[in-house]
Amino acid sequence: MRLSDIRIEKGEVDGNNYVAIRFPQKVRTLASTILNGGLGSTDSVLMVQVPMHYDHANPVAHLRQLVSELGMPPDTVCFMTAADLHRAFSAEEVCHNGTSAIALVTAGISNSINAGESSREGMVPHRQVGTINIVVITDKPLEDCGLANAIMTVTEAKTAALRDHGVPGTGTTSDAVLVVCPRDGERCPWSGTGSDHGISMAMAVRRGVGSSISKWNGGNGDSKNFLRSLAIRGVTLDHMWGAVEAMGSLDPAWDREDMRQRFEAKLVSLAKDINVNALIQAAIALEEKGRYGQLYGLDVKGFEQDPVHLLADELLGIALAEYVGGTRCLFEYVRYDKRKPGVLSELGPFMDDIVAALIGATMSTIYSELLEGEGRLS
Repeated sequence: MRLSDIRIEKGEVDGNNYVAIRFPQKVRTLASTILNGGLGSTDSVLMVQVPMHYDHANPVAHLRQLVSELGMPPDTVCFMTAADLHRAFSAEEVCHNGTSAIALVTAGISNSINAGESSREGMVPHRQVGTINIVVITDKPLEDCGLANAIMTVTEAKTAALRDHGVPGTGTTSDAVLVVCPRDGERCPWSGTGSDHGISMAMAVRRGVGSSISKWNGGNGDSKNFLRSLAIRGVTLDHMWGAVEAMGSLDPAWDREDMRQRFEAKLVSLAKDINVNALIQAAIALEEKGRYGQLYGLDVKGFEQDPVHLLADELLGIALAEYVGGTRCLFEYVRYDKRKPGVLSELGPFMDDIVAALIGATMSTIYSELLEGEGRLS
């Protein structure tokens, strides 16, 4: 089966965006979806976008209703996601050493998390729901064990794509996968990353997830800049501006909306600076290591207490503040670090310092520009 053989339709049903996928013939399937999951066969797949706080009393019945309204067969395998389905949907086809694979992906990554984490409360506040849905189609007929093996391969490829794009985690808390293979022909018992068809599946999934992440980010190619990295971890422009307002340092004579626009414009400009990005990414990486006890001399409990002998977090904050605007910015960073207004009070040792430095340095440059413009610094 080639991508050109698959019919893909985008539309809206009962107020929900959807992507309907129809194969040219019945195929064998193994899925983790709530409707028509497990082992089965079908020629149809439905992806449905639901609200961010979807809480239907019977989601299976809801999906069956949507399948019926679209005139799709009862054995349709159905996915749900809160991601912007039409924007994030990606289709990739790969041929490798005589085999081919297709990946059809939607990747919402706001809810990314490492397997084994029960919560990120306190470290990553204000999380939203996202889902990575993957349909992977191989041209190799597979035994049941081969289908199960393919899920391992797909998951490893998904995680590799997340790593490629600087997304923290091995997936999200609500991911789903569907593996599709032909029904006829001699069946293979494996699909690992050492097999040609396993490699083609992994390549397609890695490209598909990566492409969807880029689309989810608006397709502007800056999925690795610090604004994106912070937002994924629950620190958005709204949260940073909230910290500014909570600090209570704005002159009442200054227009609040104008100040916010200046603030966001400065951050967008800084997001294009390789050194600002490098310092913030370093703090993010150290925060992740500290949360898992991977920093020398500190176990997890010790790290969470932010001990006084841990100075690297302040050093990164100092370096960022001074790089952005010198001593003036350094003083403003210290004020934010001591007060920890708004979102800063919810972040871990490295994150609170680097975000405090970012906010403080940005506001310091804005204060200087405004006061110089008013002649109050001459």
